Order: sequence, then structure tokens, then C-alpha cells
Amino acid sequence: MTAVTETPVMQQYRDIKARHPQTILFFRMGDFYEMFEDDAKLAARELGLTLTSRNNGGAAEVPLAGVPAKAATEYLRRLIAKGHRVAICEQIEDPKLAKGVVRRAVVETVTPGTVLTDDWLVRNRNNYVVAVDPRGSAAGLAILDVTTGELTLEVTPASELEAVLGRYEARELVVPADTTVPGAGPTVTTREAWEFDPSLGAKTCSEPTGSRHSTAWG
Repeated sequence: MTAVTETPVMQQYRDIKARHPQTILFFRMGDFYEMFEDDAKLAARELGLTLTSRNNGGAAEVPLAGVPAKAATEYLRRLIAKGHRVAICEQIEDPKLAKGVVRRAVVETVTPGTVLTDDWLVRNRNNYVVAVDPRGSAAGLAILDVTTGELTLEVTPASELEAVLGRYEARELVVPADTTVPGAGPTVTTREAWEFDPSLGAKTCSEPTGSRHSTAWG
């Protein structure tokens, strides 16, 4: 990367993209969601889009692919069905009132395991998102069926983890950072290791009814 490509828009894009790694960033620009660089190449391949390029005022051209905002839902559905994560980055101020680059922010991240729209879920089967801690001789799992809301907790010998995961065919796995899970599918979300601390889970379970505590274990 060279300084000549760091126009204000591309600097904003790269700053936001850096905060949302391992996602395809839908970057709102007027009536389109644009994707740049590696995201553009991936989206062009997965969605059959035309890959173009632009320089956004810089000296170097940047790969570009875009979808109309009005048709974005269908493109998003197709990406999720293929196991991708998508971060939706919207313009959060009126372009007519902006001084310089329009302010943008990610307002939603959509993943295969968090889709709740009936038309997007696989019918006639369970749709699982599984949080798993594979560290140690036994692995802990929290299995959430997003179709029914049923949550199951399970402990299995580490040697049997791959077989257990194969039984659930999870749409998404949530795992501690810097861990490897045998049998992991294409969509894996990493969270901070402390969120899988058993003592934290025990504290959550002992909290009075009505209190809430959010961790990777839901």
C-alpha cells in the first residue's frame, strides 16, 4: 500500500474494514453498497458481479464491485447462504450537510448463525450456532437452535469433538481466539478467550432472574 492511494474515502474504508476483519464490508456510497480490494474480488466471484476499478481521486486503481442498495437484500442472502459474514456500513449523516467525507459506521453484522428471517433459514431442519471451547481434555459446547430458540449445553471428550460437531452441522461456530477446532465449517467467529471462562459462565447462571449478562455462550 502506498500513500498515493490513501484518499479520504479509501482511508475511511480501510479504517472501518480493519475493525471488521473476516467480513465482507458493504460500504454505502449513495445508491450503492460498494466493496473494494479483496472484498470486491470475493463478491465478484461469489455473486457473478462485474469487477471494475476506480482510483477515488488517488493515483492507483482499486478493485471495485457494487450492488444497488434497493437490491442489496438478495445479494446479502446469497452471501450468507454461502457461509460469508457481511458488515453493513451506512452513511450516518446527510451528504448535503457533510463537511468533507460523509461519516459512516457499521450498523449491523450478519452471519449465517444469526440470521432470523424465515425465508433465509433452511426449512425442515434445525439451524444451529454453536459456541465451543476445545481447550483441555474435554470440550464444552453451547448449541443454540435459532429456529426454535432451544439452547443445549454439552461436554464431550476432545477426541470426540469433531464427530459431535458433525452431528449438529452448525451454520456458524463461535470459538476462543487462537484455537483450532477440528471439523469446523466455513463460518467461524472468534471471541476473546476470557468470554469462555467456566467461572464466568457459573456466575451468569447464578445471577437472579431478570438480570442479563452477554458472553459468547449466549
